[in-house]
Amino acid sequence: NPLPARPHPPGLLRSGALPGTPRGRTAPAAHRAQPGDNAASPVPPAAPVPPAGSADHVPAVELQADPTEPPADPAQLPPEAGDVPAGPAGAENGRGTTEPPSAVDPTAEPQDIAGLPPLPRAGDLTSASEDAIVDPSEAILERIDLDSWKWPEYFAFSLTRMEEIFPVGGIPRGIGPVRELVTEENDFRPLPIDREKWSGADEKWSTVGDVLANTFTDAWMVSRDGIALEEEYAWPMKPARQHMLFSISKSIVSAVIGALTDAGLLSPDDLVTTRVPALAESGYAGATIRDLLDMRSGIKFSEEYLKEGSEIRALFEAVDFAPRTATSANGIKDFLKGLTSEREHGGAYVYRSCETDVLAWICEAVVGQPFSVIASEYVWSKIGAAHAAQVCQDRWGGSIADGAISTTLRDLTRFGEMIARGGTTAEGERVLSGQWIDDIFTGAADSAQVFADSPSGQSYPGGMYRSQFWVPSASRDVVIGIGIHGQMLYIDRATQTVGVKLSSDPQPVSLAQQHGTLAMFEAIAEAVPPKSESAATSPVASAAEPVNDVRTAAPSAPVTNTSA
Repeated sequence: NPLPARPHPPGLLRSGALPGTPRGRTAPAAHRAQPGDNAASPVPPAAPVPPAGSADHVPAVELQADPTEPPADPAQLPPEAGDVPAGPAGAENGRGTTEPPSAVDPTAEPQDIAGLPPLPRAGDLTSASEDAIVDPSEAILERIDLDSWKWPEYFAFSLTRMEEIFPVGGIPRGIGPVRELVTEENDFRPLPIDREKWSGADEKWSTVGDVLANTFTDAWMVSRDGIALEEEYAWPMKPARQHMLFSISKSIVSAVIGALTDAGLLSPDDLVTTRVPALAESGYAGATIRDLLDMRSGIKFSEEYLKEGSEIRALFEAVDFAPRTATSANGIKDFLKGLTSEREHGGAYVYRSCETDVLAWICEAVVGQPFSVIASEYVWSKIGAAHAAQVCQDRWGGSIADGAISTTLRDLTRFGEMIARGGTTAEGERVLSGQWIDDIFTGAADSAQVFADSPSGQSYPGGMYRSQFWVPSASRDVVIGIGIHGQMLYIDRATQTVGVKLSSDPQPVSLAQQHGTLAMFEAIAEAVPPKSESAATSPVASAAEPVNDVRTAAPSAPVTNTSA
């Protein structure tokens, strides 16, 4: 093996040292599954486990966790949190924010809350070749509602159980074979990152390990040609569990629009109001689908997540992601109809999540089916996914497509592989046309200039935004998907490297995290030798029955505004 082997002493777990998350404490005995005692245990009976060698199977161990200071409440964080000394409860903590009343004192012993055992908070990152922790899901779910799901105690957990909090539309994986991913054991933590190139990264971070340890990592993976070079999870994330993608969702919506374009059902040059007449009286009159794909409509929309009165906050209220007010719109579509324009369409690049929600509405209008069904038929069922994806919906049935799709770590990697391969699967099945994929990487003649003229251009010099993907530098071989709270999808078509990082950073937008994660994936892509120099063989699709593809004892329910 030309790559460094992972040190793995028997009986020990590798330390991810995730800030704001615990390490070293075994979950309370009441939370552990006891053989032959399912009736007395709060943990449901284990689901059937596929035989070794089947798609996405992993053997079983328990992940340990211990209590430390929880992350700050996302609603209280400024765009750039400062470094100040920690204070007592109710005073400013080490991130320069006020602890909510529910914050846990890191020096105190864990106590029962409302008669329930303490949470086993997120722990060490552990290899995918080990089992994930058996967690007390039902006990935690009893504490979470529409108001509390973003509280620091629950945030990491909520992101893996959105279907228990909000209505969702399932995006079925279809009945085709699962794209096998062969796991290798490598340790990339000592690799240095290029902080000179990605200068936004924290000055204290110098290695891959530093990035992972300081960015609230829930799970991460790097693959090449179907080989999982690295794959790790921290509680409560599991291999078969879906995690909220936030604005990486936009890249999936883009793929659906691309597939409908390839099928001749629409054109990026179509007027939005031709496809959705209900928007004729809105600010979208005169805008094209291409304007929306590239965030170049003239719609008035502020993406300031923490600013009272911003349009993104109003969007959250409309779909119950934030407490509703007397003036809140009734769902995503009602909200979109009320938007107005402030400039000509097709001009400046301004990042706006609402554009993606209109794109999803266009898909529904063209096909006559819910977005979740369309996404499955035209994309998800064709990539060799092992699990269904899902998209949160408002109470009126509208899909929150701009940032509320959830997938497993491996399935998002499979999606990235398809993009890296030019729109085809490893078996040669065409999902998207090569023309559509090439256009994402190369952009239009003025894409780079309008991006450079925007605030985002300062964060990603030489980059651009095209078809709901970010091109982060002057290189036209790498595109990324970015989601708030630390999500990233990295696609390098030159090396066929795909990286995915799923996180629960309490800070919505962090350029330090984005640049650090980019530097991390880039360092790994450069360190891994080309396939011709490796003894690895390309995997093939697995015919394993996906419905039995369960890897854990718990049931599988699975920023300058570079915001996402």
